[in-house]
Amino acid sequence: MKPHDWEELCRVHGPMVWATVFRVLNDHATALDCYQEVFLEAFQQTRGRQVNDWPSLLRWYSVRRAIDHLRRSKRAASLGIASSDTVEWFACQDLTSQAAQLNELMDRLCEELAKLPVRQATAFWLRCVEECSYAEIAERMETSANEVGVLIHRARQQLRESLSDWKPSPFKE
Repeated sequence: MKPHDWEELCRVHGPMVWATVFRVLNDHATALDCYQEVFLEAFQQTRGRQVNDWPSLLRWYSVRRAIDHLRRSKRAASLGIASSDTVEWFACQDLTSQAAQLNELMDRLCEELAKLPVRQATAFWLRCVEECSYAEIAERMETSANEVGVLIHRARQQLRESLSDWKPSPFKE
């Protein structure tokens, strides 16, 4: 079996990995760390194995790693530990009211996802944000499509409850 061409894999799939981790984390510095962790995990987990669907595998690693980062930052915040390398990327952007509200909602969604069980959060993100099929998610999570449906349903229920208080300010055009 020939070894994987990591330079080519990073070139071809790197932008998708970056977009995935950045969407979850919304923080440039943390996303860079997570991006590297995704490829390191892929390297470690696929040595000597044939991979038939790199995009799916890397997307799955990306979501899992990014959610892990959210959980760690939530734990650190609850302990009162400030992250010295947090970059407030959106703070220097000229955002419209709608974009600012979308950013606020995504931040809140990520906070709430970090509170969910890992399998629920991963299944929800892969389906609702990354738009993966149930079959693709089931394959990556090594479960059935029915179980994926249950995980997503439970995640949606919990998110609906936890986000019920979120009321964006009216758009001003």
